[in-house]
Amino acid sequence: MKKNEVKIGAILSYILIFFNAIYGLIISPYMLSTIGESEFGVYKTIGSLATSIAVLEFGIGGTLQRYIAKFNAENDSHSSSNFSAMAIIEAVGLSIIMLIVGAVLFMTIDPIYGKSFTNLELARGKQIYIVLLIFVILHFFENVFNGIIAGYNRFIFVNSMKIVSIFLKIILNIVLLPIWRNSLAIVLISVIIEIITISIEILFLKIVLHHRIRLYKWENVLFKESFIYTILLFVQSLIIQFNGNIDNMVIGAVIGTAAVTVYSFAIQIFNMYEQCATSVSGVILPTIVQMEANGAQGSDYEKVVVKYGRIQWMILGAALLGFISCGKEFFSVWLGNGFEDCWLLSLILMIPTTFPLIVNVCLAVLKAKNLLQFRTFVLVFSTILNGILTIVGTGIWGYWAAAAGTAISKVIGSILLMNYYYQKKLGINIFKVYAQIFHRITFCMLVAALVCLGLNKIIWGSWISLALKVVGFCIVYGLLMILFGLNKEEKKAFFRRKS
Repeated sequence: MKKNEVKIGAILSYILIFFNAIYGLIISPYMLSTIGESEFGVYKTIGSLATSIAVLEFGIGGTLQRYIAKFNAENDSHSSSNFSAMAIIEAVGLSIIMLIVGAVLFMTIDPIYGKSFTNLELARGKQIYIVLLIFVILHFFENVFNGIIAGYNRFIFVNSMKIVSIFLKIILNIVLLPIWRNSLAIVLISVIIEIITISIEILFLKIVLHHRIRLYKWENVLFKESFIYTILLFVQSLIIQFNGNIDNMVIGAVIGTAAVTVYSFAIQIFNMYEQCATSVSGVILPTIVQMEANGAQGSDYEKVVVKYGRIQWMILGAALLGFISCGKEFFSVWLGNGFEDCWLLSLILMIPTTFPLIVNVCLAVLKAKNLLQFRTFVLVFSTILNGILTIVGTGIWGYWAAAAGTAISKVIGSILLMNYYYQKKLGINIFKVYAQIFHRITFCMLVAALVCLGLNKIIWGSWISLALKVVGFCIVYGLLMILFGLNKEEKKAFFRRKS
């Protein structure tokens, strides 16, 4: 297992987040201006319908990653090969179900959109739907092969492929859309890239990893165990998605679309903030599985949580303190008048979420130990609590109640209940973990934030002033981290030179 896989894989994850942001912020408006409102509207509408089928993937890629990592840690290539074949058979079965559901949904296009779409738009929508259905199934199998490769801890390859894919998608859309001015071109580009990606991943599995996919025996006990794991991942994913949408649903129903617009921009910033924490946690599972196979104890996991938690806090803490000091001005110059509440709404969502995010390596420990039941219960409880608080409070306090409901449910569920579980079940001293994560780093970012708050009194209200403060924050924070914040191990890791 290469030591640099996790480190470089995490860095590539941040690059991937950047490219995805570019795609969302630049390519979507480019598509709109190139193919027109009608074509783009059909693409987005039918896209939402077709991609909803992807929920039937059941998170099988994550299951494969966990079990392939487990078998590799045990040097059991036979079981790894056999389980891969079982997963492929399961994927074929699920893809048939996806095709059946897709066919049923296809027949609903006319009844649902017949009155709002023109005949030309309906015809285009059906074409897009068929191609997108093919894409969804191809992407399903790409996730299967991706899960196997990730189980080998080959995150440099995995994330490099994702970066190349999104880069190709950006370039091809820019080049081809002016020539072929319709929304079908967008989905055909995605299908072609997906076919190329799958082909490369299969070759990588065969030639580089020498991984065989061969069914020796159908293991009923293993299948049941892995299927329960898959179902729990699936349920957690559904709950998280629903919890992320319930605020806007209630705000739209109780207040109106204008309030949804304001809240949506706060949610957009919050989602970007959350994504920053997935770069490290997304590549750590094979390492944790290896530790579990070697008989690691709570104190061993504690060291890993602190190590990666400090990295998470260096990034998330800087983003949070920077947003506290500069976020109000950011919304002012970005959106103008009428969106003043976005800054505080974002902070209400971001602050309590930070605490579980910086210890989310604990989630990888739960996955490695196959202990997902309690977290599933906590997510269900938190979602119900958030729903009650949002529904009851929105009519009285508006979108502030929705934000507060999310924050309170996060504090009770993800902070209090989950941290208690980590301490009791995993043997992790959570108070010690947080103390070591915050040690010295917090001082550095607080000083940088105070500098920006001071600059707010001198310069304010333009992209230039905002950029100067961001640069100033980074310089002050970076210098203080080098001089004071980083411990010896971190300095060696960040500034290591090859002799």
